Amino acid sequence: MNFIARSLGITLVALASTTTYAKTFKYDLLGVHSFNGVIHYPELDFDQVKSAVLTINKDPLSPDVQISSVEITFPNAAKLLATGFKKTEFGTWRAAVNDAWIYRQVIVEVRETNFNNAGPMPVSISVSVSEKSVFIQPEEDPKGHPLFNVEGVLRDITTNKIVDTESVIIDGKRLNLSLKENLTFAAPDVQVNGPREGFVIDTLWMGKGQKTLYVPAPVPQSEFDRYTAIGLVMEEVNGPVGKEYFFSVKFTDSMGGEQLTPTLPLKHLLDAAYNSGF
Repeated sequence: MNFIARSLGITLVALASTTTYAKTFKYDLLGVHSFNGVIHYPELDFDQVKSAVLTINKDPLSPDVQISSVEITFPNAAKLLATGFKKTEFGTWRAAVNDAWIYRQVIVEVRETNFNNAGPMPVSISVSVSEKSVFIQPEEDPKGHPLFNVEGVLRDITTNKIVDTESVIIDGKRLNLSLKENLTFAAPDVQVNGPREGFVIDTLWMGKGQKTLYVPAPVPQSEFDRYTAIGLVMEEVNGPVGKEYFFSVKFTDSMGGEQLTPTLPLKHLLDAAYNSGF
């Protein structure tokens, strides 16, 4: 009995050491638009999509992703919520939705997209009327008649919580810095002076306003989701014209190992973001 208990304990420890955790991300589509397919039904107009939101689960140790849900809303039609996506042999993701509007079943397909890319990526979603019941295996359905398509550019809207803060006095004004947890990139429609991707720091500089700074990360874009920011390391030195500040970002990898970004002068990022030239 003791031998069995010890063996079970060793097995559980081994499983725990190899278990990875999934991180959940939420995206909407920038510049979202839609157009009808070949099927038209009175009072069902799908060419004025309001929004499309995708929830994605990612394994930090694998390039594979899983689409948890896709929600599409229209101004004059009930929203469509698709779950249970399965990947097809062609690299797309498919899910079946029963009793959607007047249809017994529709197939929602997300075309192949690199969700691990840190830059803006085009996304295309097609919805077709199923010709048979394929709820168990939507990836096997040959697709029915096209109902509508939705397209746009992927934009990360995942809640990015604050993990650390710092406050310093620069140019006689207080500067508050708030470090966010996730590495990400600026959306294409956002005006940013300086770097547009990496670790995220929100700043509030009294008398100068709020800005978002992106600190270059010493990891590839495709691996951003494997790392988590945990702290700001600030260093104050006496320079030729007064106090100068240098900082680095402390972060962890998916196995819990801690690392630091190269030390950077705070002035350079502030100059770019605020055009301060102090």
